[in-house]
Amino acid sequence: MSKEITLTALQLRLRAVRRSKGLTLSQVSKQSKGSISAIALGSYERGDRSISTEKLIEIAELYGVPVAELLSPPEKGISAGRVIIDVRKLSRSTESTSEAPLKIIQRIAHMRHDWNGEVISLRSSDLHLLQIFANFTEEEVGVFLQNFALTKLK
Repeated sequence: MSKEITLTALQLRLRAVRRSKGLTLSQVSKQSKGSISAIALGSYERGDRSISTEKLIEIAELYGVPVAELLSPPEKGISAGRVIIDVRKLSRSTESTSEAPLKIIQRIAHMRHDWNGEVISLRSSDLHLLQIFANFTEEEVGVFLQNFALTKLK
């Protein structure tokens, strides 16, 4: 993989994760107490500015994801055998259809001793179990993933 492709993937991933959190550039700046300016973050996302390892770690901590997730290509999705779910966003959902998946995902995280239970990587077999135990159709699983996945699904 070339350096340019890797940098482009990082830029896309920074933007995708921020957007999946429902954050604007200004909101990230406020949450970081000015440590990361909206202008700088936008520049990192566009590739107009180089990002240091220190800033990358800071952004990952701010978003509540492992640094490795920011360095992963955004096109992981279900076709690659896994999808990253934002458990915090799911737990804040007021939709009644979110209760069963949340319990199932929390149980999977507990069984795996997941890194912090705030995001979780679900394998295709996990999604099959989610479909069975949450009594979801394939379409409902797709809607669920569109609403709570950090990775972009194709």
